[in-house]
Amino acid sequence: MKNYPMTEKPPQKPNFRKIAELSSIGLRLPSSIAIGLFTGYYLDKLFGTHPWLLLIFLLLGIASGMISLLKGIKKFQ
Repeated sequence: MKNYPMTEKPPQKPNFRKIAELSSIGLRLPSSIAIGLFTGYYLDKLFGTHPWLLLIFLLLGIASGMISLLKGIKKFQ
């Protein structure tokens, strides 16, 4: 083990768990939008309600993604 003077801190190891959580924040919004989009598209095909369920689930996906994104950002502030 190397001795460091009192004024100098030893180098810190990267915290890979935090790095992984931060990198996943960028995927939360697009994945929520995609899930809402595909769910709405499938339900529109199933029930013949084109484009209403697609629009509703797209808006729900956007709202869900924004909430998830803001919670993830708030966690690391």
